[in-house]
Amino acid sequence: MSESSPKDTLSALNESLDALEAALAPLEAKPWSQTVEKLSPLERTKMDVLGAYLINDLVWVYLKTKGIDPTKHDVTAELERIKTYYSKVSSAEGHEEIRPKVDAAAAHRFVSSSIPRTQHLPPTTSAELAANQRALRVAEEEEEESIRRLGKPSRFRHIQERGQLKLIPGQEVETIGDEDVMIGGEDGQREAENFLREFANEIEGR
Repeated sequence: MSESSPKDTLSALNESLDALEAALAPLEAKPWSQTVEKLSPLERTKMDVLGAYLINDLVWVYLKTKGIDPTKHDVTAELERIKTYYSKVSSAEGHEEIRPKVDAAAAHRFVSSSIPRTQHLPPTTSAELAANQRALRVAEEEEEESIRRLGKPSRFRHIQERGQLKLIPGQEVETIGDEDVMIGGEDGQREAENFLREFANEIEGR
């Protein structure tokens, strides 16, 4: 078998490199992550292994063109290591494990049944939750205010917050509408004294 001439070998190498550049052009047009993002896990692994083998094989060819024996270079051991991964991928191809699907509805029912019914909260947005909390605070404040008002004698309602008018002996109270108005004078003084006297007699008679 006659050896090929260096000219023919170089010409064949150039043709192979041109074909390789044309094949790799689509892969070089965008990032590698975008190329494999829509692939299945098995296809993505296969692409990664083939890409690694291609790079190291080109290094092997480059060493040959430089007159360096690639069998004595680390690239040969790397190529053998990548071949073992390619064998594993090939054996797994066609036998890809089917991942179990999660039944979201069943999982929701299971979690809901394990939570006490009193702790179940209706789904709501953060804005609705904040509005409900504000409404609850306002209702509680109004209820406290109502209880505080009902706990005071009606004749002191007009001095509840202002604290400007005070009922003292010698003043009588005249009701106008819903508010109490105090009127001073001798009549009021006498009524106050009579009230105190009757109250003292009632206590002594007990």
